[in-house]
Amino acid sequence: MERYEKNYWWHIGRRYILGQILTKFVTPTGKLNVLDLGCGTGINFSWLKKWGVVTGLDNEPNALSYCRQKSAYHRLIQDDATRPSSEKYDLITAFDLLEHMEDDRLALRRWHSNLTPSGYLLLTVPAHQWLFGAHDKALHHKRRYSSFELSQKIRAAGFKIKFLSPFFFFVFPVFVVIRLVKKYAKPETTYETVSDAIHLNGFLVWLSKLEAYLLTSGIGLPWGSSILVVATKDLK
Repeated sequence: MERYEKNYWWHIGRRYILGQILTKFVTPTGKLNVLDLGCGTGINFSWLKKWGVVTGLDNEPNALSYCRQKSAYHRLIQDDATRPSSEKYDLITAFDLLEHMEDDRLALRRWHSNLTPSGYLLLTVPAHQWLFGAHDKALHHKRRYSSFELSQKIRAAGFKIKFLSPFFFFVFPVFVVIRLVKKYAKPETTYETVSDAIHLNGFLVWLSKLEAYLLTSGIGLPWGSSILVVATKDLK
């Protein structure tokens, strides 16, 4: 995971898209109290730190060990992402985490309670339950989401959605073919690649940057392998 996060187009492209979307809604002042849930090996600290003091939370000690080795995050917490906390954050991020939660509704309510009144939630999830297969099982996913299901659960937890869209639009047809071919395969590995070729890797990163341009221009994409959401507390 740590190796792929540095070099593989999917991770590079996702970071670029998320950074551009977040900048559109939340100015990177360096002054916010930020919580990165499911922080993994710490790669997202490299860009989240522009928004402020970033706490990384993960329940996997090996992941936190990687974070310490690279001095990622201002503070690290080993804990369950659904456990109640009294601390408040201006920004909470949860990248491909919600699908791991047994009770995703509870998780969203917990995250809502940890946001300041003007705080933001930025999250991503895998899309389309009909694509659920061996790869999802290898990654211990409980589900994939439709935009409708995700929006309903987020609103029920007390959030107001500012932006929601699928992404990884351009590679989606290839993604579907790969997933359907492997749907009933034995879940032996947690990584699958569209290509490790350097030239194609760069091209796919470029496509991700094009998606970021479309999304930040307010153009919601009709389909994709993932869904991103920007939400705030609904103060009605």
